[in-house]
Amino acid sequence: MHVVHLYDGHEQVYEGRGSVPGVVWHLARETAAAGHDVTVMERQWDGLDAFATSEGVDFERLDLRTGADEPWTRVPYEQVTSPIGVGQLVTDRANFALQALRRLRGRSFDVLHVHLPFAASVVLTIAPGLRDRTVYTAHLGELRLDALTDDQRGGDDGSGESGLDTPAILSAASPDIYLAKRAAHTTVLNGTIADAFAERGVDSETVSVLPNGVNLDRFTNVSSNEIERVRSAYDFGTKPTLLFLGTVMPRKGVVDLVQAAGSLVDGDGEAPFDLIVAGEDDLDGEYTAEVRETAREVGIEDAVSFPGFVPAEDLPALYAAADLFVMPSREEGFGMTVVEAMATGTPVVGTSVGAIPDIVDEGIHGYVVDPGLPDELVAAIDRALATICGSDSVMTATRERAEDYSWESVGEQCQAVYDEVRE
Repeated sequence: MHVVHLYDGHEQVYEGRGSVPGVVWHLARETAAAGHDVTVMERQWDGLDAFATSEGVDFERLDLRTGADEPWTRVPYEQVTSPIGVGQLVTDRANFALQALRRLRGRSFDVLHVHLPFAASVVLTIAPGLRDRTVYTAHLGELRLDALTDDQRGGDDGSGESGLDTPAILSAASPDIYLAKRAAHTTVLNGTIADAFAERGVDSETVSVLPNGVNLDRFTNVSSNEIERVRSAYDFGTKPTLLFLGTVMPRKGVVDLVQAAGSLVDGDGEAPFDLIVAGEDDLDGEYTAEVRETAREVGIEDAVSFPGFVPAEDLPALYAAADLFVMPSREEGFGMTVVEAMATGTPVVGTSVGAIPDIVDEGIHGYVVDPGLPDELVAAIDRALATICGSDSVMTATRERAEDYSWESVGEQCQAVYDEVRE
């Protein structure tokens, strides 16, 4: 079997950063490890070879002369907020589609696996003959799901405002639905999204849930030396440590977390914890400033650190060193960092978005609360610190739960989808 992955995103797939290209890479690698031919087509990034092979996966990179050749330079969810940005996005993705089609025509392959709806929609419109062998993985979360359902999820506080704005272009026409109606099979990250697709007319027989995975070898059995190195590098103290890891932006609910943490300060103004807000913090400068200002307002400025982007080599030990991982998101498609934290044995407090309620069993691996409600979040954090943090049985249970999301298991599920499409 020969599988071609088409990825027109703003991040590079191999040794890049970002959850979606990581999914593309792991699925490609697992399929290649099973003995199949795998090709990944992505844009030409500055400094990378146009043709390369890594761990059995062939890479073909398209020299577009549009868009950007530096990862994370033009981010789609920023572009769609302005007419000029939308025009740039459409032009670039159409160009990607046309160049990809030139490579695909005349080539023998069994499955075309697409991961973003923009260029792929152009491909299947121009070349309908590819539809019966195309698999679409919809990496969308609650925000784009809102555009499908005319609903505003994610922490409505009674004012009718969720704190998240669905771009108007997504509300007017869903590229995800357009593509899912034309692909042979669509995989989504959770059952809620599958139901939304069915409600919008996508044949439910062509939609299945395929979770993201975690590299268990990387996140389990982290050495004590590595943990101590990271504790020193990130200035861990003697207090329990709460960890948030993700891009600092409104959909991640970081302000909610800081507000909740402020409620734990004792009568003497002392915080009984340290809080690390780690991850990319320069994509939305205004929101990052709001997070820092909120920390000052609630009196925990000295208890919070903002290390910024975390190098890949530090991630496993950072998760393992934390006493509690907190994911306060108002929007998630899956929640990969939750599984990564659990793979190290660290319990989780998360919100009921994406697949997080399916991953975290209440009182066993942590606690799940409604998004956008700091009072509920603080109660769950307080309860977790008092009851499950530091428990050997909880550590064992979280690790065992993470095994359900190994890339080996997810890869096998994905290959079963390929087999179904080929029948």
